[in-house]
Amino acid sequence: MISTEAYINALSDRMAAHANSDNAGQMERYMKNRFPFYGIKAPERKALVRAHRMEHGMPLDWQEVGVGLWEQDHREMQYAFNDILEPRIRKQTPDLLPTIETLIQSRSWWDTVDFLAPRLAGRVLEVHREAMSAYPDKWIEHDNFWLQRSAIIVQLNWKSNTDEDRLYSYIRKRADSPEFFVRKAAGWALRQYARVAPESVQRFVADTRLHPLTVREALKHIGSLDDG
Repeated sequence: MISTEAYINALSDRMAAHANSDNAGQMERYMKNRFPFYGIKAPERKALVRAHRMEHGMPLDWQEVGVGLWEQDHREMQYAFNDILEPRIRKQTPDLLPTIETLIQSRSWWDTVDFLAPRLAGRVLEVHREAMSAYPDKWIEHDNFWLQRSAIIVQLNWKSNTDEDRLYSYIRKRADSPEFFVRKAAGWALRQYARVAPESVQRFVADTRLHPLTVREALKHIGSLDDG
């Protein structure tokens, strides 16, 4: 097995060889010019990551790989963390959560937070519920609004396994947030939960003082759900 540094460098070289400057400009503008891009769209990026994984295997230390990928300039390198880890995420333990917590707060924007929280942390926490108190319960109280957003969307893919009381508690705690990304997250989480519990979500929205953006997002598909 090669070192973490060599593993990341090999992936970076592979990505750089497929850079597309036209795509890069479009992607950078879409992300408000916050990050440089190689210009590799998702299907090609995932194929490159698969080829890398077939050649070099899986990393021995996920924490080192995550931190190392976050030190890379190009945004596709952060996306690669999800591409590499997600197929193995249900085998991970809460030992991975401190690293995810760190990454949520580093080079933060919705594009990375929205896989770090529900796809990675969320999958670990769904299996290891005992870790909820040490992570999302604390994230929702944190001054960093990306951690607040992460707490709200961490159960996004849990469907009927959602801890309803916890979800509603998180949203109530941040109902007066001035942050767009927190308000949007609350609506998104409610909209997803409404797929399995529409009546509960309707009652919660009716009984809770929420920002109009949150309400619009939460109820967006309730009608179609009611219609079957």
